Amino acid sequence: MKLRHNFLFLIMLPVLAVAQSDKVVEVTYERSDRGEVTFYATTDSHTPYTVTLSFPRLNNTSYPEGSIHETFIHFGKTRLLTLRPSTENVSIGFSYRYTYRKGNFLLKADTNFVYLFPLAEGKTVRVNRMYSLDRILGKEGQKRLTGLAFHTTAGDTIFAARGGEVTEVNDNSASTSEGTSFQATENYVEVFHKDGTFARYKLFRDGGIFVSPGDEVIPGQPLGIIGGENYKQGSHLRFNVYCPDLKDYSYMPDFYLSPEKTGKPEEHEIYVSEHPLPFVIQEMGKKAKKKFLSKE
Repeated sequence: MKLRHNFLFLIMLPVLAVAQSDKVVEVTYERSDRGEVTFYATTDSHTPYTVTLSFPRLNNTSYPEGSIHETFIHFGKTRLLTLRPSTENVSIGFSYRYTYRKGNFLLKADTNFVYLFPLAEGKTVRVNRMYSLDRILGKEGQKRLTGLAFHTTAGDTIFAARGGEVTEVNDNSASTSEGTSFQATENYVEVFHKDGTFARYKLFRDGGIFVSPGDEVIPGQPLGIIGGENYKQGSHLRFNVYCPDLKDYSYMPDFYLSPEKTGKPEEHEIYVSEHPLPFVIQEMGKKAKKKFLSKE
């Protein structure tokens, strides 16, 4: 069965670069009684970052001058590196710089991973594709598919399409203007996955999100209540997956389409949302899997 919908969807990708003046990440150092210098990165954010530490000047240590050291960090205090003196009782001399970028640049995205539809089991699934704003404005070379818009009914529950850690939540920015086509500031949930990818779920109702930064979620877990009834297109979920190691940051993942098929959902096709147990537990460790199965 096919349905035709002439909807136009725009999406702006989340920004991966972080201005250093925001002070999301701070790097400090401590000297020990033995003359060692240990560097730490601290952040109050559950969003992961890759910290790049460099040393324009180094004296009295075997660590090479001009070296660059990268470390993945997130919430709390993380040790980056320890410099040890080459000569005892002589202080290490150094100067250092650091930058940080959102995401874990030490990981590689698994573009073959199969996601579940982020709707309730048994729910009819219809999708439209979303493209970058640059493509709509006709800029040459910017023809990027950036995500999917899942048709919903206002008040539907949205579910995690893949397990991971909730890194960001915005729960009080739902637009209220009637006939809206695009609004940059809308409620969303962002989840970080084991392969370094992020998923962003957008257009929740104000106060309608069930999770908080730092929460671990599993596939098929409720995330919140969808809104968007004031949009021209009607209520819908805007969903995209992005990763810093990909050329265009975003990509179209494969989904569980039916018991016989996985792949990329087509526009105008109708699917049924299912959350099969093997797909729910596929990324769980042995202990988590055992605990989960004991409750089934």
